[in-house]
Amino acid sequence: MINSNYVINEIDLSNLFDLNKHPVSFKDDHTEHIPEYGSMIYTVWDSDDKFIYVGVGGVGKKRDPRSRINQHRNGGRSGDQFCVYIQDYFIIPDLLRKNHSKIQKGSLDKMTRDFIQKYLSYRFVIIKEIKRKELINVEEKIKRGVFGFSPPVLNGVPDSW
Repeated sequence: MINSNYVINEIDLSNLFDLNKHPVSFKDDHTEHIPEYGSMIYTVWDSDDKFIYVGVGGVGKKRDPRSRINQHRNGGRSGDQFCVYIQDYFIIPDLLRKNHSKIQKGSLDKMTRDFIQKYLSYRFVIIKEIKRKELINVEEKIKRGVFGFSPPVLNGVPDSW
């Protein structure tokens, strides 16, 4: 029996939303926190505990949950929607405010990596055995806002605001 108010599809998600539990900083070595195997759902928070993103990892054949967090913490835009959001919503507007006109190759990715590692952290739940479709379904529910939390800032479902 699950003893939590944070349950969707019989999955205890309390670790994703318990603000009393310290989140993991993206600057920390993710391999010290995330196991090698399993599927993962995670929430990303800014330094003010604002819920900004929900995502999943470990849904491929290898079920490697570490690869998604590692991809995010490296800051590269290519193939990573989270990093695209970070650049679009935080990095580029800051550059425009500062009238920064000289962008060099690779500098946006470096600025994104630095921002993510300095200001963002995550909470996660590992689920050893779950079908990809079921995990995506849980993620979609969280995108609409759950447990008294508004939808995540970056990838929440707009029509739920």
